[in-house]
Amino acid sequence: MKQELIISDECIGCGQCTKVCIRGHLAVGDDKRVHEIDSPYYCFRCGHCMSVCPKDAIRLRDFVDEQPLPASAPVDPDSLSGLYRNRRSMRWFDRKCTKEELEQLVSSARYAPTAENSQAVEFAVIDERFDDFMRMCAGILRSHTDEHPRLKQFVDYVDGGMKEKNNPFTWEGRQLIIAFARFPIDAIIPMEQIDLMASSMGLGGFHSRWILQASENDPETFMGFFPGIREVLTAYAVFIVGHPRMRYRRTVPRDEKTVHWM
Repeated sequence: MKQELIISDECIGCGQCTKVCIRGHLAVGDDKRVHEIDSPYYCFRCGHCMSVCPKDAIRLRDFVDEQPLPASAPVDPDSLSGLYRNRRSMRWFDRKCTKEELEQLVSSARYAPTAENSQAVEFAVIDERFDDFMRMCAGILRSHTDEHPRLKQFVDYVDGGMKEKNNPFTWEGRQLIIAFARFPIDAIIPMEQIDLMASSMGLGGFHSRWILQASENDPETFMGFFPGIREVLTAYAVFIVGHPRMRYRRTVPRDEKTVHWM
């Protein structure tokens, strides 16, 4: 059995961790201390045990030197609702993000949930190789331009030397963040966290569906642009980002969502 935890002598055997372990991986022994035990399911390092321990006696072995912070709800519901309401897609930019800003955006997705806590999500930031990436996408989509007018507009734009300001796929954006994961939801959730963080930082952006079509039409060529990404991962979310050239002055109503209570 692989030991995933470090349990210190501070353990008092209260059993709180055993109650939240959905894997049945922990048990209080005869010595009145908690131990990792063999179970039908492996420990997937969710950290619930570490989070509920009243004595701070449990650490994830892979992060033993990282000091955990007290759990809290730092954003009140009204403030969070306001962020959701004020967030808008932005396609007009006056300058690119700095590397430090991009690093902060990607870092904001560190705590996004993933299936079975696999944390199997990787990111690529397209910046200096933006033009190369556009040409690669156009090469894939050239044989699909009859499927939608936007695809032809994009290919013509690239073939024409990308001289116009408004790229049919990225508008004025010159930086992209791409999320790769095993499942779509594992990429979509962290990318939306990046989107909201961008809004809170005074940045702007929008999610691109069209670039993902290049990945779907020719995944081998698309992934060939990213030799460092693990082969088991797929591009499922793309976010164009930059410093907004325009500012929105008020919120805009949206349709009420239909809810089926069953």
